[in-house]
Amino acid sequence: MKQKLELEIHQLKGKLNVMKHMEDDGDSKVLNVMDILYNELRDKEQSLREIGTLNQALIVKERKSNDELQDARKVLISGVKDVYSWQYWCEENGGT
Repeated sequence: MKQKLELEIHQLKGKLNVMKHMEDDGDSKVLNVMDILYNELRDKEQSLREIGTLNQALIVKERKSNDELQDARKVLISGVKDVYSWQYWCEENGGT
């Protein structure tokens, strides 16, 4: 989606550059089309910024989730080691 927006923004900028050369004629239709293109360009640039913000938020959330999973993994490994240590101690000392 980001690449599509970037491509559309690039295309709109190209169209606007072409229209700027036609603007010298003072044609009101050209000016109206340019106004529409500027508004469309502004909207797409805003969408691109929003996607960037959302992407950053998702990266932060993914990192936090990954850290939580790693912490839980360490706790589980520690618990398993404790169980095996206790079981070994019981076997060595005649307990069950």
